[in-house]
Amino acid sequence: MQSQIYPYLAFKNAKEALKYYQEVFGATEIYRLSPQPQQAEQFDIPEGTDLDNLTMHAGFTILGMKLECADAFNGDTNPSEQVSLLLDINNEDPESAQAADEFYEHLVQSKQVTINMPFAEQFWGGKMGSFTDKYGINWMLHTSPWSQSQDHQTK
Repeated sequence: MQSQIYPYLAFKNAKEALKYYQEVFGATEIYRLSPQPQQAEQFDIPEGTDLDNLTMHAGFTILGMKLECADAFNGDTNPSEQVSLLLDINNEDPESAQAADEFYEHLVQSKQVTINMPFAEQFWGGKMGSFTDKYGINWMLHTSPWSQSQDHQTK
């Protein structure tokens, strides 16, 4: 079976969140769809609401990894401590390893995230760090040699 799983994030204001991820995380490949009147009715959006400022579906890429998001039309945007988003990078590719280092340094310099664990060398042969963004979403940044990892071996 061919399939993929993508994190799908919910925000009070996804349009604002997309701007944050672009500025702080260097997000690329950003797209955004506003609801049309028919969808607004389905989501119980009050008549007269400026639909251009609402997000029915959006997506972006961070370090080559795709994420999707939308406004939380039900109002529930409480982050969960049960889930973290892992950005896993193959450090055998020098460009990817450098991109991860630069990404982390940009996060630190932005002062727009809380660093929970500095991005540093680990005993298993890679680098690992964790941080929380302004929306309370927990992230982990990890680099390791994929050729030595069972997680990345072809079955």
